[in-house]
Amino acid sequence: MDKNNILNTSNDLRWQIGEGFHDKLTEAIYADASTIAQNAVTKKGDVKKFRFDKSLDKIVTSKTWGFPIMILILSVVLWLTIIGANYPSGLLAQLLLDNVHPWLKNLANLAGFPWWLSGFLIDGVYLALAWVIAVMLPPMAIFFPLFTLLEDFGYLPRVAFNLDSLFKKSGAHGKQALTMSMGFGCNAAGVVATRIIDSPRERLIAIITN
Repeated sequence: MDKNNILNTSNDLRWQIGEGFHDKLTEAIYADASTIAQNAVTKKGDVKKFRFDKSLDKIVTSKTWGFPIMILILSVVLWLTIIGANYPSGLLAQLLLDNVHPWLKNLANLAGFPWWLSGFLIDGVYLALAWVIAVMLPPMAIFFPLFTLLEDFGYLPRVAFNLDSLFKKSGAHGKQALTMSMGFGCNAAGVVATRIIDSPRERLIAIITN
C-alpha cells in the first residue's frame, strides 16, 4: 500500500467516525478521570463512606494480618487438594486399573494380538496413561479451580503485594509467589505463568527457581 492509498483510507475512516469523535473521546476520558478521582480522593469535610473492598484490603494487606491470612488460605487450598484428591484418585484407579485393564487384556487375547504388541499397547501405553490420569487429574481438577476463584476474587494480587518486599530482597518479583503457588498443582503451569512477570531477568529467575 503506497502513500496515497494510506491517505485516502485515513480520510475515508475520518468521515466514517464522524466529526464529533474527538469531543466524545475527550468527554469519556474526563468522565473516567472524574470517577476515579471521586473514588480515590477524600476532601476535607467530606463524610467518609464505608467501602467493604477498602476495609478488606486493609486487613489482607496489613503487616499484622496479611501473612497469617495468606498462610491460612493457601494451607486450606493445599489441604483440600491433597485430601480431596484421594477419593477420586481411588475411584479412577479402581476403574482404569482393576476393571478396564483386565478387560483390555482379555480383548487383546481374543483378538489374537501377539504378546509383544499386547504388552506394548496395554501394559505399556495404557497403564502409563491410566496411572497419570488417576494420580494427576484429580489434584489438578481441584487445585486450579480453587486457584482461579482466588484470582477472580482479587486475592492473588494481594498475595503478590504482601510478598513483593521479601522477593525483592532476593532479586525476584512478588508475582513469583503466584507462579510458585501454581507450581504446587503443576510445575509446567507454574513455568508458563511466569509470563505475567514483565522483567526478563526476574522472569528467568522465576522459571529457574519455580
